[in-house]
Amino acid sequence: MIQFVLPSWYPHRCHPLHGTFTLEQATAIGELHPDWKLGVSRWAQGEGRLSLQHFRESPGCLLDAVRFPSGSEREVSGNVVEFLKRAFSWSEGFLGGNRDGIMAANRDNLRRAIRRFGRVDLLHAHVSYPAGWVAMKLSEETGIPYVITEHMGPFPIPVYARSDGSLWNLIREPLERASARMAVSEMLCDRIASFGIPRPTFVPNVVDERRYDPAKREPWDRFTFFTLGGMHAVKGWPDLLHAIRVFLDALSGPERGQVAFRLGGYGPRLAEYRRLAVDLGVEPWLTWPGFLEREAARREFHRCDCYVLPSLHESFGVPLVECMALGVPTVATRCGGPDRIVTPETGILVPVGAPRELAAAMLQVFRREGAWDAAAMRERFLSLYSRAAVMRRLDEAFATALGAGARTPSR
Repeated sequence: MIQFVLPSWYPHRCHPLHGTFTLEQATAIGELHPDWKLGVSRWAQGEGRLSLQHFRESPGCLLDAVRFPSGSEREVSGNVVEFLKRAFSWSEGFLGGNRDGIMAANRDNLRRAIRRFGRVDLLHAHVSYPAGWVAMKLSEETGIPYVITEHMGPFPIPVYARSDGSLWNLIREPLERASARMAVSEMLCDRIASFGIPRPTFVPNVVDERRYDPAKREPWDRFTFFTLGGMHAVKGWPDLLHAIRVFLDALSGPERGQVAFRLGGYGPRLAEYRRLAVDLGVEPWLTWPGFLEREAARREFHRCDCYVLPSLHESFGVPLVECMALGVPTVATRCGGPDRIVTPETGILVPVGAPRELAAAMLQVFRREGAWDAAAMRERFLSLYSRAAVMRRLDEAFATALGAGARTPSR
């Protein structure tokens, strides 16, 4: 099979992990299906976004966009290749955010993928807009069927939400017309279906089981809680800091010397959250590693004793799955994706915005009051979230799409 993959989001200077799941999935597909070919369309999805906020956050991104190597190709692996063609984008309220330019860039990337690989069998868009919309239009032009994997959280994200609660047609139409729909959590599947769209198939983000080895865990000398995420309000950092204060107050003096928290991530509110930690008197127990590349984050997972996810909303929750692969218990809020990932066998779920409940759950894990079996967690991970498990779900969705038949190209 030859696939053309269209990511709505892609890593760039100020968001180096944005959309990494798309490339990781494409790489996994390429490894598990070595006879397949995958072209990944890049149109400066991140660095080419023109807005005052983006320029203030990272003026270097504009320079990256200007220097974007349009017309080039980059081999990710032997059968996964990126095709690059720059298209700037901006607010939808002005000339449609340059949808025509984005279409032209993707059309060019598709043509070059066909020249390199041959006839493309399937278009695979990640997120209904803009990539899903682009895939729909390319399908109309070429007759190639398309599928969409939805990642938005919440759905739709605020910038695309309409005041009357209805779904923006640029999101609805691509989902309705796709030959197959997938979403990364059961909650997201339900949410999409609530708009009258055929319910997507649940296909989680892929986690490479080879990178997470329970036998190679090297815990710190103190019981260590780990949290990783962008320093934004939606990630629930203030709730976590207040929960840490409650948690510490429940410990004896000797116990306080046995515990530590590592809070990884970067973003605009980091300084604000560090000030809050000082005001709450919890700073002595905290370490702030800052931005963590994938390999650095992997090492943190291998060393922690419990992962805490205090988010207000998550469409999935990859760190929870990474910890499951290692047999590490987790504490998470019922904020969407985690609701179906965390079970009594793998951790504890608490309400959103409830620091005291969060603290009580952390205390339970710290005092080892639960029966969390590391080997059983690993087996659960392998059966549900490993590369082979996710590939089985993807293969079924791809077969459904190809069985629907090609569309008649527009003239």
